[in-house]
Amino acid sequence: MIVLGLVGRPDVPACHDSAACLVIDGEVVGALEQERISRLRHAHGEGAEGAVRALLDDHGVHPSEVQAIGYAWADAPEGTPRVETELPCGVHISDQLTKTFLPTLADELGTKDIIFFDHHLCHAAQAYFLNPYHSADILVADGWGGDGSTSLFHAEGGRFRLLERYDKCWSLGMFYGAASAYANLGWWGAGKLMGLSSYGHSTGMRFMTFDSATASFHLDSRLRGSLVDARDWDLLGEQWLEAFEKRCFPFSSASANAFDYATFAADVQLTVEELGLGLAARLRQLSGADALLLSGGVALNAHMNRRIARESGYRVVSGTVAPNDGGTVFGAAMLAEALLGKTPQPLPSDAAPPIFFGPRMSTKDIETALQKHRIEAAVAEPDQLRKQVAQALDRDAIVAWFDGRNEFGPRALGARSLLAAPHNRATLDRLNRVKGRQPWRPAALSLTTQGFAELGMEPPVRGLSDYMLCTHAVGEAGTRRVVGGVHVDGTTRAQHVPDSTAGFGALLTAFGEESGIPAVINTSLNTRGEPMALRPDQAIELMTGCEDIDMLVMPPYVVQRS
Repeated sequence: MIVLGLVGRPDVPACHDSAACLVIDGEVVGALEQERISRLRHAHGEGAEGAVRALLDDHGVHPSEVQAIGYAWADAPEGTPRVETELPCGVHISDQLTKTFLPTLADELGTKDIIFFDHHLCHAAQAYFLNPYHSADILVADGWGGDGSTSLFHAEGGRFRLLERYDKCWSLGMFYGAASAYANLGWWGAGKLMGLSSYGHSTGMRFMTFDSATASFHLDSRLRGSLVDARDWDLLGEQWLEAFEKRCFPFSSASANAFDYATFAADVQLTVEELGLGLAARLRQLSGADALLLSGGVALNAHMNRRIARESGYRVVSGTVAPNDGGTVFGAAMLAEALLGKTPQPLPSDAAPPIFFGPRMSTKDIETALQKHRIEAAVAEPDQLRKQVAQALDRDAIVAWFDGRNEFGPRALGARSLLAAPHNRATLDRLNRVKGRQPWRPAALSLTTQGFAELGMEPPVRGLSDYMLCTHAVGEAGTRRVVGGVHVDGTTRAQHVPDSTAGFGALLTAFGEESGIPAVINTSLNTRGEPMALRPDQAIELMTGCEDIDMLVMPPYVVQRS
């Protein structure tokens, strides 16, 4: 059976993070975000048609062979009949929107049933099917998803139960987005606000609290304004901004000094961490499975995830490569497969973390791009290439690394990366110039298991550290060795990279042998406001446009700046 999972439609201007997933006979064979094709960050107001075409072409599937389409939002046309199913939250099927969703593919696709699933159920399903646990509790928290903002699920044997769902006006995602906007970091600045929070000291303000015994949210009694008087979902963001300006220094969202907001950011961050812990405690009371899976945009908060992993009491806490809205396409495709065919199963217990889902890139693709841009490149055997890159990094070079199928999601995890040695803070400053990032923002480290041990770090958390979804404290001696990759609070948002004789893991090993430092700073292969590079020509254009990038590596080719 061939199934597509989609999120994002071109007739809804407010949609974002459009993406597509291709499932063949119950196995995810590819997934791609639309922004990688359109080159418009977050793909606001776009459908996923470009991503669909790229996936079908890559796997030799004609559009007419697609048998069903799962959509990760319950916005079927009014009057669409509801399907009788064991799935919670309601399922609707319509054959009226193929041309609306995929206008240039519609003639080749023909009329197809589009199955509309609950948004949070798709979040839960992608967390379940991309993890190796037969039975798991699932915490979904984001801005909103249909009629709620936070949902608690339990899944077992491919069957899902919705245990509780909380009103949109208690949205953790909306709260954190408004806080980012108040701190002059933008509504999409959640990652920046988390980094800023480490520079502040909490005043004890907890803007929202959650009582796990009664499943009830409460606002801090010190807040004032319409948020307290009458919360309104349509005005909720503005209501939070009003409350912040009435109560929180610097009483304005217009300060040019980011550190004016550091104390505020610390209060916001601790609020979200404790809300996450309270929701996990509630879920444990309701179900009490051994494994807790995290999904929704709030699950990108690495400090919160660390505390849940350490303090919630669950034996296992895990996420996925893309807990944000784009990742719901995995859930939509798998749910459609389950509804129409055989129920998919979670991953095998020994499966590698599922990360790389993009179109395959051949040596011919690389050669064509080099020729098009008239770029001279040297060919190197794998061992020689890794040694050459390790030596360049040890000399404080900034290396653009482009290798194989791209990773899905917002994190650079070893296929589309900008790399630098962590032993020199000045190199990080150069890397921040390439990225257009504020110099106070933290960097992330990628390490093998040996790297975690040698730097005296908290050990990796399976299912979180694989995807850079968890912060880790670094030992004092280790911090001196990787000073560029450790934040002011002594932590790093680390990626655990499996030991390997090839690819990114082998590069980390080679750099450790060359430098004695078993870690590299790893950030995404893009500049400010741009999506990550997908194809070789985009990586070349990035290097030619950024003088601080010293080397571009697209195995087996190496390009050096002369």
